[in-house]
Amino acid sequence: MAVAAVLAACSQGGGAAKEPERSSPSTASARPSGPSAQERARERVESHRQQVSALATGAATPDGEGLSVARRGTQSTTFFWSTANRLYCASAYSSTHQSLGLRCLASVKPVSRTPELSRIDEVDFGPQGGYTLLVAADRETIRAVTCGDTAVAFREVRVTGDPGAQRTVYALELEGWTAGALKVRVSRADGVHTSTLPLAWTDDEVPPDSDWYSCGAS
Repeated sequence: MAVAAVLAACSQGGGAAKEPERSSPSTASARPSGPSAQERARERVESHRQQVSALATGAATPDGEGLSVARRGTQSTTFFWSTANRLYCASAYSSTHQSLGLRCLASVKPVSRTPELSRIDEVDFGPQGGYTLLVAADRETIRAVTCGDTAVAFREVRVTGDPGAQRTVYALELEGWTAGALKVRVSRADGVHTSTLPLAWTDDEVPPDSDWYSCGAS
C-alpha cells in the first residue's frame, strides 16, 4: 500500500515533483548595518585632526599644508606639521584621554647638501599615543628600518624642500624609549645603501635596571 501511494503521488501532474519555491534574499539583510571599520577609523582621525587644529594656535599654527598623520593608534592619532616659520611640531589626540600633549622644536636643521639621515624629535605620548621617532631623510628615501633583528614600522609623513634639495619626514614606531642605533636601508641617486642612525642614547648611558629597549651598538 505504501509503495502504491508513492507511485500515485509521483504520477499526478504528469512529471517530476515541483521544486519548492526559493525565497529571494532579504534586501535589508544584504545592507551593511553601519559604517565599516575603515570608515570609522577615517572618521576618528578627522575628528582628532579637528581637535588638534583647535589647539595648534599662535606660534604653533600649521602652515598651508596643515596636519599630517604620523601615527595611527587604536584610539589615538599623532600628527606632525610645520609652522609658517618652518618649525616642526607634533601632537597626539586620544578618543579617551583627549589631548596627549603638543610640542614644537625651537629650531630645525636645514636640508643637508649630501644624502643624510637625522633625528628630528622623539615624542612619547604614553600608552595611548605611543612612542614615535621623527626622522629627516635628506636627498634619499627610506626603504627599511631595523632595530637589532626586528623590523621597525615607519610611515612617510611629508616631503618638503625643492626638487633638488628634498627632505622627507618619516615617523618610526618604537616600543618605547630606545638606546643604541637603527639600521636603515635607503635609496639614493646612485643606488641602495645601508646607513646607521644613532639614537639619542647609547647602551652604556642607560641604567641597567631601566625599562628601556636596545637596538644594539652601531
